[in-house]
Amino acid sequence: MGYYKSINNNYISKNDLGREVTLSGWVFRRRDHGGVIFIDLRDSSGYCQVVFREEASKKAHESAEHIRSEYVIRITGKVIARTEDNINLQMETGEVEVEVETLSILSTSKTPPFSLDDLEKLEVNEEVCLKYRFLDLRRKKIRDNIIKRHQFLDKVRQFLNQNEFLEIETPILNKATPEGARDFVVPSRLNPGLFYALPQSPQIFKQILMVSGFEKYYQIAKCFRDEDLRSDRQPEFTQIDIEVSFQTKEEIMSLMEELIFSSIKKVFGEKTGELKQPFDRMTYDEAIKTYGTDRPDTRFAMHLIDIESAVKDCEFKVFRSVLENGGNIRALCVKNGETLSRKDIEDYTQYVGQFGAKGLAWMRVTAAGLESNIVKFFSEANQKAIIEKANAQLGDLLLFVADNKKVVFSA
Repeated sequence: MGYYKSINNNYISKNDLGREVTLSGWVFRRRDHGGVIFIDLRDSSGYCQVVFREEASKKAHESAEHIRSEYVIRITGKVIARTEDNINLQMETGEVEVEVETLSILSTSKTPPFSLDDLEKLEVNEEVCLKYRFLDLRRKKIRDNIIKRHQFLDKVRQFLNQNEFLEIETPILNKATPEGARDFVVPSRLNPGLFYALPQSPQIFKQILMVSGFEKYYQIAKCFRDEDLRSDRQPEFTQIDIEVSFQTKEEIMSLMEELIFSSIKKVFGEKTGELKQPFDRMTYDEAIKTYGTDRPDTRFAMHLIDIESAVKDCEFKVFRSVLENGGNIRALCVKNGETLSRKDIEDYTQYVGQFGAKGLAWMRVTAAGLESNIVKFFSEANQKAIIEKANAQLGDLLLFVADNKKVVFSA
């Protein structure tokens, strides 16, 4: 390959026994066993063990005594088989090692502020990781994430290309558009007082492409939105942007299902055993009624419960008034909710208030039946129906919101 490498570290195998190789990379682990020094050498391909023995090269061995973690080195030596008790099946190159004949230290390193060895399972402060991002990116877990992202996008491109989509880049510098979020703006040097806007999405451009007769378009698009951070939103993010003409909703959904399934399956393989086709589908109404949102996390098992039929003839004025005015009443059954205190419930009541809820009614399931400051307004039949509807068990806590549809499902 060249002066610094004749082969990548992770490509060495038993087929190379006796071959002289040149390797370059970072010192990952170093173990000094007296007359023998072992180093796990890391490059972008992976790891290979190199060994320094005095009888093979006294000069290289003496230099290796000064090597520390994250030094960058170049070595030349012969590939040899490891002894049987030294084989490491956790490494792809675990059956061989390189006995070093010459060593060059290309760069030294200070002691890293945190371990780069994922096996040590140390909890590293995120701020420290971001401060030393160049080190964080050397960690196998982080590198693997980036590699998997590349592989996934590569499969996405392959799939769309095979289905006659064109990858078309659209401009980043654009004029402001009346979309939902605030634009990032860039001042124009050539036109003082005027500004470019960074795209929230390629909306205008892909519409132009469709009108122009490009029937199938996609791009891996950078998007920018100058808005407050949320758990699911960053100022800058990437989206797979697709536009297609002359296809039905069913055709598009089936195509996207195959895109997601095939791309993930090819990259992650057996780890996606739970990923099955066809994907589960639900209507908008079903999603709202069950989860209160049109983008539900279906792993969340505490579904909304419609208890309107169970309380329609109760004496609780709040519920009766809501039903008479065409509103909605929904409940959550919190399993083992007996661990929640009155203070916890008061905190939840304040929380749902920001979504417009005027209150949060509650009932506990006890051995004596339902217990709450409002239970007296519900007949035995009402209480039995509530328990059955909620499939509530001893120790559970029932929470209720009653209002118009928007407030109930949001809260």
